[in-house]
Amino acid sequence: MINQMHRRVSAGTAGGFDVWTAEAAAPGPRVVILGGVHGDETQGVLAAGRLASDDTRLTRGSVDVVPICHEAAFKTDSRTSVIDGGNLARVFPGDSIGRPTQQLAHHIYTEVLSGADLLIDLHTSGQGYDMPFIAGYQADMASTDSLAKQAALAFGADLLWRHPGRSEGRTVSVVDQAIYVECSGGGSMSPASVEAYVAGVQRVLAMMDMVAIAPPDPARAAIHVTGDGDLDRDMISVRHAGMFVTDLVSGAKVEAGQLLGMVVTTGGQVLEEIQAPYEAWVMAVKRRPPVIRDDLVVCLATSDE
Repeated sequence: MINQMHRRVSAGTAGGFDVWTAEAAAPGPRVVILGGVHGDETQGVLAAGRLASDDTRLTRGSVDVVPICHEAAFKTDSRTSVIDGGNLARVFPGDSIGRPTQQLAHHIYTEVLSGADLLIDLHTSGQGYDMPFIAGYQADMASTDSLAKQAALAFGADLLWRHPGRSEGRTVSVVDQAIYVECSGGGSMSPASVEAYVAGVQRVLAMMDMVAIAPPDPARAAIHVTGDGDLDRDMISVRHAGMFVTDLVSGAKVEAGQLLGMVVTTGGQVLEEIQAPYEAWVMAVKRRPPVIRDDLVVCLATSDE
């Protein structure tokens, strides 16, 4: 962005991260954009890098962009750190004297996130799952008209996912007004997803009157859903080891009792059938077939009218 500054933040044994800051002459909100909280989610890294270097001129306020938050994980194309196995998206606000990943979270929180008026955290589904294009935010009530909800709507995703309560340890838990986005392809690269992320951020900045020109609003209307969204916990699990077989499409609607998938042996014997416990939308599906007992395979969310 025009009128930008760059600084390098050291985070001890975890390495560090680069921050690009653009500031307008007129005062206004401070927005933070993060990419690469998970190292294998490359669309967010590329989109954040694009946003840090494009020629958008801010009319008020400031924007801080961290294209790669977790450099140790990014270098190894991994969701977690090769240094200590830590998942950066689960340890905020961090600990200045903790393990390396906790120290990294502490520096991101204190050096960038603290005092932000809005956080936009650019994720993708990672290598383990497939997800639709969603924008998520936290609010206990569907009727809440917060800046986070307005930003999630402005982003232009296919589904708007409201999470009741606060997900401890995540970036969105330490900033009062925050959204995160997800899409398919954490293990691959989709140029269209990068473009959608860049356009989504520009729409949010326009909604906040921070830029004069924004991409046109998307033609589609978002589907509103609600439910917990921690893919390390809030999913349907299997009871048998084997191969998880499914033809589910992420973002699809399923009816109560509908077959979501099966666990089978390599010889094709059905060990288990997984059915939808209620009418819902498919928010995540396990990518790779091999499973062991208690593996998480499908995440559902209900309508949020």
